[in-house]
Amino acid sequence: ASASEGPPPDDPPVCVSDSNRMFTLESLKAVWHGQKLDFFKSAHVGSIAPNPEVIQLDGQKRLRILDFARGKRPLILNFGSCT
Repeated sequence: ASASEGPPPDDPPVCVSDSNRMFTLESLKAVWHGQKLDFFKSAHVGSIAPNPEVIQLDGQKRLRILDFARGKRPLILNFGSCT
């Protein structure tokens, strides 16, 4: 293929200012929603850690996460998957 032929018709040119892709109402809503979630976070660097209530599986006993902290030992929470 020669350079004068241009891109194939199914491959539109990429343009950063393409109004069909950027600054749509839906994309702006998504950005705003993310910013709003960040603003209302209860955890912030340098602030006191949140201490939500948790329930032990073996007895339905209600505790707070920081009840598991011991002295100056770091408390590590792993929100991972076992799969």
